[in-house]
Amino acid sequence: MKKYFYSDGTNKFGPFSIDELREKNITEETLIWFQGLSEWLPARNFSELNDIFAPSPPPITRSSSSTDTSSSAYSQPSSSHNQQPPKTWLVESILATLFCCLPLGIVGIVNASKVESRFYAGDFDGAQQASADAAKWTKISFGIGIAVGVIYFIVMLAAGIGGAY
Repeated sequence: MKKYFYSDGTNKFGPFSIDELREKNITEETLIWFQGLSEWLPARNFSELNDIFAPSPPPITRSSSSTDTSSSAYSQPSSSHNQQPPKTWLVESILATLFCCLPLGIVGIVNASKVESRFYAGDFDGAQQASADAAKWTKISFGIGIAVGVIYFIVMLAAGIGGAY
């Protein structure tokens, strides 16, 4: 059975069977490679992959005589081409690592680095989850950093007052 790899332009994923590729939401432009190829090629070049691609509907054109409002729910396309990747939290995670809590900040950085690669690979749910995890660990790291700073200040203040007597 032929095993396929695909790429988002930065990372490669695989190996996958054709059935597994169906679940990955690849497009006709997704780069594909399998053993025997000398280079990565767009998926549209392989006839065995053509049934994976959902046919795209024609563009919507509204005529001025159209009074049907029942299709208004379909006026917002949900195509990934119009979506933006979720917030990565990378800058915040780096700052939390440097100034607050090193171990938890690193967990935030790891999750933040997964957001865009998963999004551009077509794993929108995975990108949302990685963004939520990065936010969670970054906020926990900031919270611990602030708590440690407050406790340190209180201990130093108590030591200063205790040493005055």
